[in-house]
Amino acid sequence: MFTLHNPVKTLNGSYVVTSHPCPTCNETQNVAITSDKLFAYRQGAYAQTVLSDFDADVRERFISGVCGVCWNEMFNGWEDE
Repeated sequence: MFTLHNPVKTLNGSYVVTSHPCPTCNETQNVAITSDKLFAYRQGAYAQTVLSDFDADVRERFISGVCGVCWNEMFNGWEDE
């Protein structure tokens, strides 16, 4: 499961949501999603559905909290099998 923290409605009707803080650098990330994506999240949709407009780094940020920079540092030198 992933978490969208602090959904705030904007003037244009979308929502800005915040990620978990990265466990390594403690930074968070904000992204804008539509109301239908927020509804899907509240109904239990997967991150791949709710955050389909964003790349894998952003989705991982909302799943584990780990930012792309820290993820790359943690797995630097590991080869894909």
